[in-house]
Amino acid sequence: MASEAEKGRVEVSIFCRFAEAAGLDYRDVEKQLPEGGKPDIRCRLNEHVTYFELTEACSEDLAKAIAGAGRVDSEALARLTDYTSATYLKKVAKRYQVSEPVELLIYNIGRTLLPDKVIIDNLRKLAQRDKGQFRRVWYFGDSVVQL
Repeated sequence: MASEAEKGRVEVSIFCRFAEAAGLDYRDVEKQLPEGGKPDIRCRLNEHVTYFELTEACSEDLAKAIAGAGRVDSEALARLTDYTSATYLKKVAKRYQVSEPVELLIYNIGRTLLPDKVIIDNLRKLAQRDKGQFRRVWYFGDSVVQL
């Protein structure tokens, strides 16, 4: 398991790649500590403090299989589940202890079972019903999509 410092470096890197791809006017990106009820990233977006919560579009089963075995056979693949929609529902149920806007970034680094189009369609339906505390919900896979 990665250290909290390594996880922070990865999240900052993913956020910066997302912000560049989305053409956002951002600066002063800071990883927030996990305790304290704050989202993962604090930055200035269009000169205003904004927070971003990050989560990976991921099949936990696939990630564990890849980490453990290095490859996944077809029988194991048939038993895998993609948890992206369930993860989204958990994120929108959370409350963050900040008064500034919070946005959700769901990113895909290839550890999911579903193609981007299916994930985006599923998440868009969920986001139309409930975005929780999030001002905007983003998906970053092959491209950037605001849900």
